[in-house]
Amino acid sequence: MINAQEIAQAVEQFIAGSDIFLVDVTVTPTNEIEVLVDKPAGLGIDECVNISRAVEAAFDREKEDFELTVGSPGLSEPLKVLPQYQKLLGKEVEILLKSGVKMVAKLLDASPEKMTVEYTKMELVEGKKRKQSVVHTQELQLGEVKWTKAFIKV
Repeated sequence: MINAQEIAQAVEQFIAGSDIFLVDVTVTPTNEIEVLVDKPAGLGIDECVNISRAVEAAFDREKEDFELTVGSPGLSEPLKVLPQYQKLLGKEVEILLKSGVKMVAKLLDASPEKMTVEYTKMELVEGKKRKQSVVHTQELQLGEVKWTKAFIKV
């Protein structure tokens, strides 16, 4: 079976020096390989084809046959690597915390350990009869987050 780490190394070597980043590599027991890559401005089909060719050139199909798919993660997929978070800075994301709390917030900052978000909540404000819209900024440790996805308004 082909090793996902070897595939990841081949991809990283090919994309080095570009703004493309590796999101994930999965390999099934039947050697079906899926490589997910992305870049800040969005990935084109030609870039996926070039990465696919580079991976195919790095491995010998005569030695071990495989099926290869190279693509970009879908909008509904959870974020996996820091560059994905950075790509969404200033945009709304949907977050599910491990505590079960789900929220939609604007992503203000992201690091390997935490992210800072801003969201609006209707609350009673002293001196007002009705609930008011109050903006909150919150820092979330990534360890307390089950998943984060791009928020798509319908």
